[in-house]
Amino acid sequence: MSDTLHFGLFLAGIFLLTGAMVFGVGALEYEVESLGTVEKIPEGTESLVSFGDLSARDQRTVERAIAGERLVFRDPTELPGPRKTKGTLAVERGGETYLLTRRIFFNWRTEFGASAVAMAVAGLLAVSEAVRRHHFPHRTVAWTRR
Repeated sequence: MSDTLHFGLFLAGIFLLTGAMVFGVGALEYEVESLGTVEKIPEGTESLVSFGDLSARDQRTVERAIAGERLVFRDPTELPGPRKTKGTLAVERGGETYLLTRRIFFNWRTEFGASAVAMAVAGLLAVSEAVRRHHFPHRTVAWTRR
């Protein structure tokens, strides 16, 4: 194989890895889950809000999380609380303080996630094969023996 073809294979691998990152952004989702009630608000809690100060949509989300449901959203604006970011949220309701965790995660089960994983694997294989063929042509790949 010529140097041009090795470079083309390497470039195709880089494009696949870049595409995997782009598709990976589409697979990011946000989770809201209750950690239960607390006596004292722990350090690192982003905000403390009263249940009545939340919007009607945020109140429904908090009620479902307190009931034990794990909620997953694709849009960060659907997260409850004044700051629509990941982190811990304390909500005062009926004399109790509930702690909710809001986190971001990569959901590989979505179409975007599966595509990102497949593109990343193909990109890594293409880059590693291009490097192997160019710099180590005398070595075989791991799964074949001469």
